[in-house]
Amino acid sequence: MSAPATEATHPLVATVRRFVEEAVRPVAAELEHADRYPEALVAGMRELGLFGALVPAAYGGLGLDVTTYAGLIEELCRGWMSLAGVLNSHTMAALIVLHHGTEEQRARFLPRLARGEARGGLCLTEPHAGSDVQAIRTVARRRGDEYVLNGTKMFVTNGREGNTFALLALTDPAAEPRHRGMSCFIVEKGHPGLRVVKSISKLGYKGVDTAELLFEEVVVPAANLVGGVEGRGFKHVMSGLETGRINIAARAVGVARAAWDDTLAHVRSTGGEVPGALAEMATKLAAARLLTYWAAGMKDRGERCDLEAGMAKLYASETAQEVALTAIRLHGPAGTLSTLDVERYYRDTPLMLIGEGTNEIQRLVIARNLVERYGERLGALTSREDETAERRQMVLAVRQWVEKEVLPVAQELDVARAYPERVLATLTELGLLGALAPQELGGLGLDARTWAMIVEELARGSATLSAIVTAHSAVVWALAHSGTAEQRERLLPPMTRGEILGVASFDASVAATRDGDVWVLDGATAPLENAARAAAFLLPAHTGDGRVSCFVVGRETAGLTVGPRVGTLGVRALDRCPLRLDNARVPARALLGGVPDHGWEQLEPVLALARLGVAATAVGLAQAAFEAALRYSQQRSAFGKPIGQHQAIQLKLADMATRVTAARLLTYEAATRHPGDLAAMAKVHASEVACEVTLESMRIHGGYGYTTEFPVERYYRDAARLLLTPTDNERERRELAGRLARRTAD
Repeated sequence: MSAPATEATHPLVATVRRFVEEAVRPVAAELEHADRYPEALVAGMRELGLFGALVPAAYGGLGLDVTTYAGLIEELCRGWMSLAGVLNSHTMAALIVLHHGTEEQRARFLPRLARGEARGGLCLTEPHAGSDVQAIRTVARRRGDEYVLNGTKMFVTNGREGNTFALLALTDPAAEPRHRGMSCFIVEKGHPGLRVVKSISKLGYKGVDTAELLFEEVVVPAANLVGGVEGRGFKHVMSGLETGRINIAARAVGVARAAWDDTLAHVRSTGGEVPGALAEMATKLAAARLLTYWAAGMKDRGERCDLEAGMAKLYASETAQEVALTAIRLHGPAGTLSTLDVERYYRDTPLMLIGEGTNEIQRLVIARNLVERYGERLGALTSREDETAERRQMVLAVRQWVEKEVLPVAQELDVARAYPERVLATLTELGLLGALAPQELGGLGLDARTWAMIVEELARGSATLSAIVTAHSAVVWALAHSGTAEQRERLLPPMTRGEILGVASFDASVAATRDGDVWVLDGATAPLENAARAAAFLLPAHTGDGRVSCFVVGRETAGLTVGPRVGTLGVRALDRCPLRLDNARVPARALLGGVPDHGWEQLEPVLALARLGVAATAVGLAQAAFEAALRYSQQRSAFGKPIGQHQAIQLKLADMATRVTAARLLTYEAATRHPGDLAAMAKVHASEVACEVTLESMRIHGGYGYTTEFPVERYYRDAARLLLTPTDNERERRELAGRLARRTAD
């Protein structure tokens, strides 16, 4: 499976990949089963400078960005996840010193941490305080120029092998709120009161030491109080957890990739029918990876990313567990044998569901952030600060137009099953029907990524509108990229002006025979959306011996019949109509590209664009449903408070927002790179997400969501069609899985 364009490309990532292949993989299973600390591998990571990955060069580190760091962690975890654990706690301790320590503390600790001489760890969790860090009881009492620590810390990674810990303790137990009485200290081993009580045996994550530490009258110099001011420790620790959660997400992606690689190799070796589950694994993995690097990129740009890092951690960890479980299933009984690595992935993945805050707590944090940062505003979760200014301005203009012209009438039009004539006319004036047509032929000449964002915005207002644009754009795309000069000059200008609407068929159920200078078409298509109003039809037709040619057929063609209309569950104004061709004679100029038997080659990119349009529509539809649920959760009260403050609703909102974001990133990536496989992944994943999110929105609305007074039932109906167009998802999965299994491994 090819890597997303956002993957880290620093040469050190390739170096670590080689290190994993040559040094880690050959010994990982033996070390893991023996639960033995990997001294030699840790020494190798130290030689590569990985302990100083995020430490600036001025302090002896590599000064890498978080995106590259995520790439390093992913590669390590493809070999053995435990190695990332050795680095993660160490790195977070170093970051606390870097970002919050005094200059004296930075100069004293960071060079040693960067060299791996000081081996860092985090002391946060206590026997009675897990995800709720504010419940800690460890106390630091000031005594002259020193502090005296008393307490117990649990689940300390590097607790036995490490020697320099960032520890959170209460310096003012009476403070309200409690976090204002917390301070962070750098505690070094050496004092007799600091004892390793025990190493903790675990399901997986073996080899790396996880310990319980006891602090009894441990004396720490006041100079080790991070930042030199009491009461700021909670913020210091929380800021480090953003990077920690990105680390967990990258770990999850690495383990999921290992499970995917092993499963792909197994499927290839066994032969037979390729299971569709292979496609689902690849799709979820691609989405998790994109979320991870998206959050890392925001961190590197200095943007607030607590919400985004939480989403990445949540989605990637859940994906890793799903992929590991699917790997077990597809391997069959052999998947549970200790002679294979698959059972290790299954044991390792639950840690990511728990580490850096359990996913259940993570969902609550995400939900609170959603309300705090977005409230009832439309367009939540669609910040595009990393896009070009031109693209942002264009998408914003479309969003504003949708809010002004489309949203006020969309529900009324749907209830009346009325075609959006006036809205479509305004959309045409904006030039959006020619978005993908070359500028010299009257179009906007936009790239596929910008087009996908526009389709998404249209779908937030009306799935009917986005369906019209997607169907039309597929024909425009075919002409722009495969048409002859005569076809482009004759058809594209009126298509960009909306004088001719186009629709494409993707099932080659029509037969074509040559008769001198004309082609004769016979057969029927499946019902096509907007066929009742289209004037140009892109039709693939069999020409014999498995060959296919594509034709652009005008509505006026003798022998072509449109209809009858077929009622549908969703996008009801676009009554679908089949086409019937009886001895329809079309001129040679109707042959797309002017060359016969190139139909499959011509259709492939058009089908990819159609999938991309469906994916973007699904994202917009899901976004609209999520926004409606977020608004309603703050307006509707139950048991004396807004339902958005009830935990059950918060969990739903967090999952909805995270899934929509993953589907969006996968769609944008497919639009940017535009290969068929990514477009298929985006279409399948986004359409499934749209169905899930629209249903969840209806649940949150309760009875009102089931009525036509609210648009939620429309979103729910409209989402169903996305599972089946341009081809159904089950077929997409089967074909994608087959292509993945046949492809040469990267």
